[in-house]
Amino acid sequence: MKKKLLQSFMLVLVLILIACSNKDSEGTAEEVSEGISKATVINNVLEKTITSYKAKTEATVVGSSKNEELETTFTMDMVVQKEPFLIYFSEVYPEDMTKGYIDIDSEYYNFYNSERWYKISELDMDEKQELIKDGYFLGDFKKLLEFEDIFELQYREDEYILIAKVNDSSDKKSLAFVTDYVENTMKMELETKHLKAKINKFKYTLIFNKDFLLKSSNIIANIDLYEEIGNSNLVLNSDTVYSDVNNVNNLVVPEEISRNAIIKEEL
Repeated sequence: MKKKLLQSFMLVLVLILIACSNKDSEGTAEEVSEGISKATVINNVLEKTITSYKAKTEATVVGSSKNEELETTFTMDMVVQKEPFLIYFSEVYPEDMTKGYIDIDSEYYNFYNSERWYKISELDMDEKQELIKDGYFLGDFKKLLEFEDIFELQYREDEYILIAKVNDSSDKKSLAFVTDYVENTMKMELETKHLKAKINKFKYTLIFNKDFLLKSSNIIANIDLYEEIGNSNLVLNSDTVYSDVNNVNNLVVPEEISRNAIIKEEL
């Protein structure tokens, strides 16, 4: 099992979590009530708009095939600011570390915690616009409406909890909730390696506060990957915690980085 494939799988599921984080703290706070319906919770979540937030993801992936088993850990710290648009991220693997800033016009990357930063000069601006437009996150989050019936709503003090459980015997609509994310987001990786994915088990938990803002997410997944030379299995346990929602101010690319970065066409 190649490490890059594990990393790609991790990033797919991180994207799922990020896609569920773009919601606004305006509005009247409500006490958590067990009388409120699942539809009302989801609608209130969709009405929110996030202007900034921080997220910390910690995850473990175990990949196994006929000849080997590999366990890797992954952490990602991310800060997102909508106006002006800027993302900072730091992702750490056991033998790898990448940091970066992404704004509308530029992307800066640092590897292995070195002193060198690189600026990418050739950008896919169409892809960048997809990233920054409002509908990017919201469109994915609206899948809560499409797949509302597979979520179970639970209540805890000052929290609403939505849980989706899917396994290989679930109905087609439930399996589509997970399979679409994996296959669409990993499309290039899957096609390049001629892989097909099969969902064995998937548990997706979203925890919202009483103001219907996302507090944390958890994904537990077991997925088989099929290719011509053999099959492999991936097991993931991932937790993401959100903080400083709408309270990130003045996030900028440090001048030292923007001024001294080495310009490259691509990485």
